[in-house]
Amino acid sequence: MTAIRRSNSRSRWLAPLLVLFAGVIAYSNSLHGPFIFDDNLAIVDNPQIRSLIPNRFSPPGPTTLSGRPVLVFSVATDYALAGLNVEIYHLTNLVIHISSALLLYVTIRRSLLSPIWQDRFIRSAPWLAAAAAALWAVHPLGTQAVTYVVQRAESLASLFFLVSLYCLIRSAGSSPRWWPAGAVLACGLGMATKETVAAAPIIALLYDRTFLAGSFKQALKLRWKIYVAMAITWTFILRAFLIDRREGTAGFQAWASPVQYAATQLNVIAHYLHLALWPTNLSLDYYDWPIVRKPAEITWQGWVVAATIIATILALKWKPQLGFLGAWFFLILAPTSSLIPINHEAAAEQRMYLPLAAVICLAVVGGWMPIERHRIVRWLGIIAACCAAVGLTDLTLARNQQYSSPVSIWTDTVAKRPNDSRARYGLGLEWMKISLRYPFGSQQAQSAALQAKDQFQIIAAHDPEFPQNLISVGQSIDRSGDSAAAEDFYSAQLPNHASIAAELLIERGILRARRQDWTDAKADYLAAVNANPNIADPHYFLGVLYQQLNDFNAAEHEFAHTLAIDPNYKDAAARLQTVTRMAKGY
Repeated sequence: MTAIRRSNSRSRWLAPLLVLFAGVIAYSNSLHGPFIFDDNLAIVDNPQIRSLIPNRFSPPGPTTLSGRPVLVFSVATDYALAGLNVEIYHLTNLVIHISSALLLYVTIRRSLLSPIWQDRFIRSAPWLAAAAAALWAVHPLGTQAVTYVVQRAESLASLFFLVSLYCLIRSAGSSPRWWPAGAVLACGLGMATKETVAAAPIIALLYDRTFLAGSFKQALKLRWKIYVAMAITWTFILRAFLIDRREGTAGFQAWASPVQYAATQLNVIAHYLHLALWPTNLSLDYYDWPIVRKPAEITWQGWVVAATIIATILALKWKPQLGFLGAWFFLILAPTSSLIPINHEAAAEQRMYLPLAAVICLAVVGGWMPIERHRIVRWLGIIAACCAAVGLTDLTLARNQQYSSPVSIWTDTVAKRPNDSRARYGLGLEWMKISLRYPFGSQQAQSAALQAKDQFQIIAAHDPEFPQNLISVGQSIDRSGDSAAAEDFYSAQLPNHASIAAELLIERGILRARRQDWTDAKADYLAAVNANPNIADPHYFLGVLYQQLNDFNAAEHEFAHTLAIDPNYKDAAARLQTVTRMAKGY
């Protein structure tokens, strides 16, 4: 017993240190990656994060932050500390990830030392928990929730999920009342961070029944108040859906029926499991993931997933520990991977962040149990685990490197998913941004614009209904040096695309104004106003046109009208001050 105590004393600090070290090494090159994709709308261009106490937490429009006040507050805190210095946002994400890994470690260790397993794992529990938590911390499938800044939504929600479960575990063996309060508070904070925490009260009850109380009846008898209070926190999700009307939170979208979406998720989850076991084909986006319209489109791997769901339900009764791992995996995925279509996102790798823990625990603990009594095989298993950790760390470092620039991550995504229009659009936009860094007509600007044009034209060929792409095609043609062809392109699109007529007219007007064809440019801007009176751009460009013609009173009127529609239109505000002074003869 003295040797066991000495071993446990050493593991008390060495095992969590191993988890900490592994996570830091795996993400050591993630701190300098730029804002990408949804980061721009949710962080860079979002006025709602400019204050720690905004008028309303939910930013307008469908951003990752909307309807998630705790997530907004965490991002606003980073902005208060460092503005748009991206390193502080990455550092916060890393701290969240390491904290989650350490909480996962203590949760696994306490589970292995619970009454049902205490004698079996009394010596190995710390090291098995450290192995599972470290492998989870370095697994590249977690990069999207850690390295992609705004997907902190997933990692922060998971942190609160784990805090809530840990507090519940401690409440079963401790007298202080703040452990139950901590479980409820963390659960509520998680619900206000992301909807995936909806499974927390159910997972907590399953854990209690499996590892603490021994039955649902006893768990509810001892801790029913905790579960009732945790269930009340579901109101945060109902508020996000019913009051904030968060787009994509929950709701049956027209692009797929609940049955079609559920069938699709069988294939998606099979893909997730493949990435968990062999994470070499990670992708930033899955916009092109096919919806299952009939049973024949479900792959054999999808049917295996369906069988596994049934096996999990049966295991909850006959093999509770194994059933709990299955429930952890499927229930945490349920808000995004069940019957509820999520705004054109059938798959997203960040959703596997916390469910991945169940897969790794099954591999580590399940792999250890048959070899623990065989010394040579046991050492081979330890060596295999170390090799897996090194290999996964290397893959994570490489994946982080792909996030080092928007062009590199989108290029990687397009290479892996060539039919993904959103990925090609993202890559095209990044090349357009590069083009705009150079003088119009320069070789560098034209070269970057041609790269963008290639992506936009590929989209136009195989996905002609993709939103905004037509505008981008015309802009890339213009930036590549052929303004006349760009003008002809906009003219050709107008008869067939009434929904974006205003945008097409504005772009054509800009080209005409550039060559000082003031009459036709003005006609285009006025036609854009008639096509869509609720947008500010036509009035702004009319103001610019009048300013160039020295009609300062008319320009003043248009800029004022622009600001009436969009009070945050900074260019219009600056020009309004200028033309007002000039109209008064200053």
